[in-house]
Amino acid sequence: MRSRRLGPSPKTFAIIAERFAAAGKPDRAFKLFMSMHEHGCFQDLNSFNTILDILCKSKRVEMAHNLFKMLKGRFKADCVSYNIIANGFCLIKRTPKALEVLKEMIEKGLNPSLTTYNIMLKGYFRASQIKEAWEFFLQMKKRKCGIDVVTYTTLVHGFGCAGEIKRARKVFDEMIKEGVLPSVVTYNALIQVLCKKDSVENAVLVFEEMVEKGYVPNSTTYNVLVRGLCHAGEMDKALEFMGRMKDDECEPNVQTYNIVIRYFCDAGEIEKGLEVFEKMDSGVCLPNLDTFNVLISAMFVRKKSDDLLVAGKLLIEMVERGFLPRKFTLNRVLNGLLLTGNQGFAKEILRLQSRCGRLPRQFKL
Repeated sequence: MRSRRLGPSPKTFAIIAERFAAAGKPDRAFKLFMSMHEHGCFQDLNSFNTILDILCKSKRVEMAHNLFKMLKGRFKADCVSYNIIANGFCLIKRTPKALEVLKEMIEKGLNPSLTTYNIMLKGYFRASQIKEAWEFFLQMKKRKCGIDVVTYTTLVHGFGCAGEIKRARKVFDEMIKEGVLPSVVTYNALIQVLCKKDSVENAVLVFEEMVEKGYVPNSTTYNVLVRGLCHAGEMDKALEFMGRMKDDECEPNVQTYNIVIRYFCDAGEIEKGLEVFEKMDSGVCLPNLDTFNVLISAMFVRKKSDDLLVAGKLLIEMVERGFLPRKFTLNRVLNGLLLTGNQGFAKEILRLQSRCGRLPRQFKL
């Protein structure tokens, strides 16, 4: 970039800082932010908020808070800055600290936005503080905060996850009476909690109600419902809903396939899992690393020689698609092939793996 006289942009620094934080090196991300000016890119409020957000989302909230306290005057921290720090404390379930940030924000003359209040509400639910969440919501109503679909969706999901399905349904009905139309995300939240805490039959009823009202389900809607049906042992119905996805111009994605494959394999119906995999392999949706790991693990359940040959073929396909198997997976497949007298196939896999630089030394064929 320098040879072309192109200086790095704030976005460049944001991407690198995010990678540092994700790699568990928040100190490097912090130092990078502080050295931006040395590369001809001066820090401003936007870049300040970006580094705070990166640190908070990687759960380095204390570091973000210390940076915020140190530089909030220099960059004139705004509502967004305070929201980021409050959300960070909510992510690590420290709602009292988030509330302190909210109070400081008001003391500085900044008006909390609806986003601020929604952050706090979600934080209470995340920390399993159900009573406090409800009281906070009532305060929001009292202050006429302009409660929106995000607020109600947070309540529906929060109450549902706490097992309070009746309250979740009551809130859902209330939002419609108040003139706030539920979104697809709201329906997804309700369907998810019904699958987890109530019954998949009720979740299907809500799904059908959603469709009747003109909403178009997305891949998340279907994946939640398919998972719920699989968990309830209703595999045929789960496959039926996979078929319906195409009618809604919502092709099953890799998560959809992986859910069905995993549940078939867990139920011992490995052939059906492989059938689903073959459909996936011949379609527009490609398998990922998780797909292969699930199927390869399933091949060891019945301890059949034929199953271990399939595991070997899956391992080869996995590598050909650019996925690097874990040493445990590789060793397991090789051990299985050797124990069932498939030395020739084992040698083929070893040759393939040697090109990937992951050849276990303990094997001598």
